[in-house]
Amino acid sequence: MATLGLKNKMINSLKKTSSEYFTKQGYPSKKLENWKFTSSKNLKKFKKKKSSNAAHTNIETDESTLLFINGKLCLNTLKNFKYLDNIEIKELVNIDNEMILTFSNSFLDDSMFNLGISDFDGGHYIKFTKSINLLNPIKVVNLFENDASDERISSFNIFHFSKGSQISIIEEDKNEGDPSFNLKLNKYICDDGSNINFAKLVEKEIECHLLSYSYFQLDKDVNLNIDSLNKDSIFNKEFIEIDLNNTGSNAKVNILNLGKDNQHLDNNILINHKAEHCTSFQHVRNILDNKSTAVFNGKVVVAEGAQQTDSNQSNKNLLLSLDATAFSNPQLEIYADDVSCGHGSTTGALDENSIFYLRARGIDQSSAQKMLIKAFAKEVIDEFSLSSVQDISEIALDNWING
Repeated sequence: MATLGLKNKMINSLKKTSSEYFTKQGYPSKKLENWKFTSSKNLKKFKKKKSSNAAHTNIETDESTLLFINGKLCLNTLKNFKYLDNIEIKELVNIDNEMILTFSNSFLDDSMFNLGISDFDGGHYIKFTKSINLLNPIKVVNLFENDASDERISSFNIFHFSKGSQISIIEEDKNEGDPSFNLKLNKYICDDGSNINFAKLVEKEIECHLLSYSYFQLDKDVNLNIDSLNKDSIFNKEFIEIDLNNTGSNAKVNILNLGKDNQHLDNNILINHKAEHCTSFQHVRNILDNKSTAVFNGKVVVAEGAQQTDSNQSNKNLLLSLDATAFSNPQLEIYADDVSCGHGSTTGALDENSIFYLRARGIDQSSAQKMLIKAFAKEVIDEFSLSSVQDISEIALDNWING
């Protein structure tokens, strides 16, 4: 583990260190395991966006929305937020707790993560001090505004869920203006006994490049559900790292990617089992048409002493075109002997026998294909924790199939 910095004077030192690291390492090459199937070439044209604040006065939000503009919390909209008494907000430069600003070494060894840190010009620490009804999700809207093409917008924020928190969050990315490169760094601290449902939606056309790093720290008896739908982004590469640091915690990651045209969708998931009696599950499904590409890099590391670990990875890819491509790399790294761990991956086209079966019962070719695509996607959609996210995902799937 490594520390990002504690006070304002340390932020500049941190930015300097990260900048030097990036200057030395440069943009990642395909020689690196996590970038083997994804080129960073198209990211090089984007230049850092000039600093701006989020003090928009003409934007109205509803009572359950936290609005971030170019990575910064829009404080003017908080007057409408009904859970304001449940949260504590600080600027990151004013945080005086070293552990809050700790990231994983795997992120700090990534040059693009360091580029995001070197771009840092402000972010927030948001602590949920009380539980919020799981059935009433908080919406976190990331609005990226750019005034010119080829801008890089970087953000860095930390969310902290206090002991016993019961919270659901739905995160949406939106882009306004010319296409940009959005580089997002987030950390999530989950204290003892917290129950967190986290959903990430990119289900409306967003003509930009997305690169995100999400780091989750789980303490004792935490239940974490991460659900993700990606439908329309041109380029979306996501790093998710989860540390199960104490006993009795559970983490589930369910992802549905819908690719078409020349979209590139890349999921990198690392789950570190550091304590005994913990479970983790990864379920990633990709449906790819035209010349789209999907990448799955999933890894589970079970530390020595993390006995009674139960972990499983599943990646399934449905190719609707001969030009579509899927790369799958599930990995297990186990240093304990009393565990139950498994992984699997399949890639293929629609089953001709199933199509024939449906056509023999009076269903036309196109409808039969759509039914099979929906059935394939529904197996992961049904795993999503929130019914509202399931509904959104099914509508997005229908639009994608019929679009």
